[in-house]
This record gives sequence, C-alpha cells and structure tokens, in this order.
Amino acid sequence: MKQTKISVRQLVEFILKKGSIDTGKNSTHTALEGARIHRKLQKEVGDTYQKEVFLKTEVIFDDIVLKIEGRADGIFKKENHWYIDEIKTSEPKFEELDEDQVDLFFFQAMVYGYIYVSQNELEEITIQLTYYQTIEEVITRTTRHFTAKDLENFFNQLVTEYREWVIFQENWRTVRNASLMALKFPYEEYRRGQRELAVAAYKTIRTKQKLFVEAPTGTGKTISTLFPTLKAIGEQEGERVFYLTAKTITRQVAEDAMVALSGVGAEAKSVTLTAKDKICFLTERNCTPEHCIYANGYYNRLNEGLWDLLNHENQMTREVIEEYAKKHTLCPFELSLDVSLWCDVIIGDYNYLFDPTVYLRRFFEEDTNEENIFLIDEAHNLVNRSREMYSAVITKNKCMELIRELGTEYQTLQRALKKVSKEFLAIEKISEEDNWVYHHQKQPAESLTNQLYKLSEKMKEWLAEFPEASMQPAVLAYYFDVLSFLKMSEYYDDHYETTIERKLGDLIVRQCCIDPSDFLESSLDKGKASLLFSASFSPLSYYQEVLGGKDSLAYRLPSPFPIENQQIILANYIETTYQKRQDSESAVIQAIGDLVQAKKGNYLIFFPSYQYLDDIAEGFKQVYPEIQMVIQDTKMNEEERELFLSKFEKDPKKTLVGFCVLGGIFSEGIDLKGTRLIGTAIVGVGLPQMNHEQELIKNYYDESDKNGFAFAYQLPGMNKVLQAAGRVIRDATDQGIVLLLDRRFKTSRYQVLFPPHWRQYETAFTPAQLKEKIESFWKRVDNQI
Repeated sequence: MKQTKISVRQLVEFILKKGSIDTGKNSTHTALEGARIHRKLQKEVGDTYQKEVFLKTEVIFDDIVLKIEGRADGIFKKENHWYIDEIKTSEPKFEELDEDQVDLFFFQAMVYGYIYVSQNELEEITIQLTYYQTIEEVITRTTRHFTAKDLENFFNQLVTEYREWVIFQENWRTVRNASLMALKFPYEEYRRGQRELAVAAYKTIRTKQKLFVEAPTGTGKTISTLFPTLKAIGEQEGERVFYLTAKTITRQVAEDAMVALSGVGAEAKSVTLTAKDKICFLTERNCTPEHCIYANGYYNRLNEGLWDLLNHENQMTREVIEEYAKKHTLCPFELSLDVSLWCDVIIGDYNYLFDPTVYLRRFFEEDTNEENIFLIDEAHNLVNRSREMYSAVITKNKCMELIRELGTEYQTLQRALKKVSKEFLAIEKISEEDNWVYHHQKQPAESLTNQLYKLSEKMKEWLAEFPEASMQPAVLAYYFDVLSFLKMSEYYDDHYETTIERKLGDLIVRQCCIDPSDFLESSLDKGKASLLFSASFSPLSYYQEVLGGKDSLAYRLPSPFPIENQQIILANYIETTYQKRQDSESAVIQAIGDLVQAKKGNYLIFFPSYQYLDDIAEGFKQVYPEIQMVIQDTKMNEEERELFLSKFEKDPKKTLVGFCVLGGIFSEGIDLKGTRLIGTAIVGVGLPQMNHEQELIKNYYDESDKNGFAFAYQLPGMNKVLQAAGRVIRDATDQGIVLLLDRRFKTSRYQVLFPPHWRQYETAFTPAQLKEKIESFWKRVDNQI
C-alpha cells in the first residue's frame, strides 16, 4: 500500500484554520525563545509530567496509509485523571486572542487526546491549554473535557475532510513518478559537459552528498541539474527540489527549463516564489484585515483556491499565482507559500533556505528531511549574501529620532527607548575619551542587547495597544531593526565580531558575521543532497571552505565552446593600482579605443568603481567623440536596466560601448548572445575596496592559518573578473575578445586562478602589440567565415 505522512499540526491547520492574515498579531519571538519557555514550563510542573511525548496513528483510505504523528507538549495524571497539555507562547494577552485562534490551539491537542485515549483504552481525557503571554510573563491555563467518543467523532470528521487531499496527492505522485522515471533529456543532444554534469548530479543525490561544481558559462547548468534531480525524484530518491538563486533573471531560466522538461513528458508541479513587496496587489503593503481584502478572511477561502490552482496548473509562475489570487481574493504571496507544500519544484531566492529571519519554516524546522534536494545556482553570490543574512545593525540616531518624534506621549515606551539611548551614549563617551571613531571586539555588546530585549517587549505592547497612532510606521520600522539585531544575537559566537563606528554624528553598532560557513552547512544538512554550482567557482577549495562544504565533493567541467572562438589578451603594460591610475589613464583609454575600433559591434567595459568609470568615460568621450556610449548609473530600476540592455542590438549598424561597474548588475546574469556583445575589457583585478569589514575578514582567516588577503580581497575580486568575462561567449557560435587591463593578471598569484579555457591567453607588452593582437583575432575569425 502507498504510504504518506503528515504532522498533527499541519493536518489541523490545513483543515481547520480560519480567519485572516494579520501581521499585527503575529508572534515575533523566535523558535529558540519558544523552546526555552516550553522547557521552563515543563520543568516547573514536576517529575510526574511526561514532556514531548511522541504520538502517532494511521488511517487507511482505499490503498493509501496516512500516518499522522507529532509530539504532545505534556501528558500528566492528576487526581486519577489524565490530561494532555498544549503549550503556546505569544505576545497578546489571552483575553485578546480571537476565538478561532484559541479553538485551533485546542484542536491540535484534541488529536493528541484521540490518539492517547485510543492507544490506552481510556474513556475520557482533559485537554489543557497553557498559554504563556511573553510580554508580562502571564500564564493562563484553560481546560476542556472530552469523552473518548467526542474525540473519535472529531478525529473522523477531520481526516474525512482531508481524504480528498490525500487521494489527490497520492494520485499525482503516481503520475509524477511514472513520467519522471521515463523522462528523456529535452534536447536532441547534450552540449559538451552536460551529460557528465547530469551524471555527477544524479550520483550525488543517490549517495546523499554535497557537490560543488564549476561549469563554465554556456554549459547549461540549470537543465543539467534539474533533469537528473527530477529523474531521482521519480525513483523516490526525494520528494521535492528547491532551485535557489540570487537574481530574478536566473529564476526565469529555471522556469524555462521546467517548460522544456514538461514538453518531453515531465509531470511536475513547480512554483516560483516572488518577494512579498513585489507581488503585493496593494500600492503600499499593509497585511491586516482592515486594510487588505486579500488578507481579510484569507484562511476561509484558501483551500478552495488551492484546489482550483492545483487541479488546473503545473507551472505556477508569478503570473499564474496572481491570476488565481485575484480570482479567489487571496494574498498572492501567502498563496505561493501555501501551494508550495504541494509542489515538486520550488524556485526562489537563497533566503528561503538560508536566511534565519525568513526561511521556510514549513519545510525546514526539522534538522534533516530526506525529501528535500537543494540546487543552488550562481552559488558564488552566496558568500556575501550569507554574511549579510547573519549580520545586523542598530544605530543611535534612529533611537534618538524616535524619542524626539514621540514627544511627551507614551511614557512607558519613552523610558525603554531612553534606556537604550543611554547605552549608546555610554559607548559614545568611551569612544571620545579613548579617541577612536572605529572599534571592533570579539565580545557581543551585551549591555546594549539586554536593553534592546526589554525595549522590544515594550514596542510590541505599544504597537498592539495603539494600532491607529500616527507614530505606528516609525515605531514599527525601528522595532524591526531591534528584532533583527536580537535575532542575530542568538547566533553570535566566535564567527562574529562586534563593530562600533562613529560616523556623520551617528553611532553604528553592527554584529558582523565574518564566517557563516557553519550556519550554511547546517541549512544544507536540512536536505538529502545539495548541488552548488557556478561558472566562476575557482578555486573550488575556497568556496567549499566559506560555504559550508568542508566534506563535500568537487567537480570542474571544461568550457563547452570552441576555444578558438574567444581570445583573452592581457595588457601587461597597464597598471591600475590606485596610486598608478592617473598615470595609466591615457593607456586605458587607448586600449579600449583599439578594442572597439577593430570591429563594428557592441562592447562592455568594466571598472572597479563608479569614480574610476566616470574618469575614463569622460576621457574616452573626448578622444573618441564619434563612438556611441552608454553608462551604468549608480541606481537603476528594472525598467532602466532593460532599456540599457535593449541598446545592445543584434547586428548593430554602429559601434556601442557600455561602461559598467565590475560586480554590478551588468557583470553577471545577463545574456547578450551572438552579435549583441562581441568584446569586453576589464580594468583592474576587481579587488574590493579596503574597509574595516574586509580587514576583519582578512584578519580572521590569517588567524586561522589561511591566506587572509586571498579570502578577503583577491578571490572575491577575481570572481567578479570571471563573471564579467563570461558575458562574451554565451553559446557555440559566439565569438569575441576579452581584454585584461592590468599587469597583475600576469603574476603567478592570478595565473593559478585562470580557468583552463583561459590558459591560451596572449600577452601584449605595448599598445602597438595590443592593437595588432586584437586585429589579428578578427582577421582569423573573418577568414573562417
């Protein structure tokens, strides 16, 4: 017989949860805090109290066995009578809770009660709800008494309502697995390296390991990892795949791959998760029933909308989610999360797995779940992203500004804010006495953190008490800053440093996560297997170290394209260190001019900073006024980015030169195929600007007997170079030139980082040699044509 399982909590909430989405009533205490309170309350009851009692039962529908399981918070006997204890913690007072919410708490415990009386042949039991209000630390206990028959009737009604969902899920799983087992590669032939990557991915999943893969641009990494993963799911080696990316454009590639796979018979449901602010139907997001019709009564309409969506769609893109959300008056963001539980492929941002503040608890609360398989695209981006995820900032000025704006009202909140400001001022006084504007220490700012905990409780209380106050937005904004800081304080260990900076009259305290590798490893361990891949993943050992893959496998694929289609030319006579930039400015301008005048076409030039870009662009315009230029702005919205890229037309009538920043929005993730881009120049080796945080990273790895300069500066810089260079050759027919304008590329420190398909580079020792090598490449290419 087929078998499936569900937790007691999931079952109860899916069938019986009613009411609205209301962020104003959401609990903000963390899972760690909740667990701590649970343990405290359980310990206080005494030795006769059985805590965390695992209970399970089975229900048979036709040929399907549904396993229902969970842990009762407590079971105890008092005065010869049995009790099930359900512990809940939240900020609102018990008397302020909605009736629907209190009922839902009891419903979960009633399932435990049914299982317990059934297995122990009891005739009755009492369900006790222990509610801990976190702000005032008030405990409220309420009870409801049930006979065995009452609980049996309740349970039978519950599973009867769930029956059609179980049958739907198992029927879909049968169809899905049959189609995926028979799945063929969606293209007539594999590109070079694709079959090898697909085999490596498949074996990684079968052997429950992590694999770090460097596969050059154009390999077709998305289809080469999704295809074998779906095959493995069809063979019951997993239940769902998470395809996680850093950018929207790579999510589109994953969606396209799902369309291609469905075109050759893959029956798999996929959903793309779009950020809440982007997909919200309101002009200004306000997730309360009073302000949003899509939030009001959401759970009353949810299951009808899910049933409609699941029975009519397989690829649930943003557009599809929005269509069904409007049809059933549902919040599109929450609908995408709720339907994800029924999907085989979930496409979204890294933070849904890795970010401790927004990860998908519905999938990742368990330490390990062998149903999950992780595909991490462009994983080099995860280095900086993860440091940001696990870091947090709190500032003095925001606190002082809030005190001023509150005026003489709300004295309780004012007092809590002033205690926090007192901590800031004490730190500021020390900095002035010791004459420093920047300080770092391994110890956390404990005194400040303690006051922030107290402030968070007062702010939560105030937000609930004065929902219509004009100060709500300001208080809420700082409240989120406080919560983020407190959340990170729970992770603070020897991977962190606390930095304090006096800047522009402000005092900025930052919990700086220097090495998030252990946290990333813990997240990856929540699945059966993980594949992390990128076109620029050199050296693989570095990425394994910083991304939590110390015991992982590593694999490098060669370029799939003819090596003669691309020419790497290194200008050994140009120095772009900060001290030498002014001296080499004319040489850089001439090199760019020689590149773009050799052949009519589209080109991109990358610089390490906007200032450097502006200086060279101005000089280039004076020397080559006839050449059309387009320059990346410091802040560009999506429409402006599309407009920028649209100028790079196929078979252009005039030469176009784009000036961009290395590591910016145009140096990776864009796909200008064929004649839309025929050359690029990279000015400098891409070293991050020297700053306090980079120096902390350098010192951290130096202390660990690693090469701190390489970890903090050289390797991140070279990654930007490789990404920018990868814009030129996108498929087998593309041809183009990459100029490396910096003599440092000739040193052994950088040569060892060159990918294999760069090894046949040419070196120009003079401007004349550079011009000759550019022209000879295009002559050779033109003769081939």
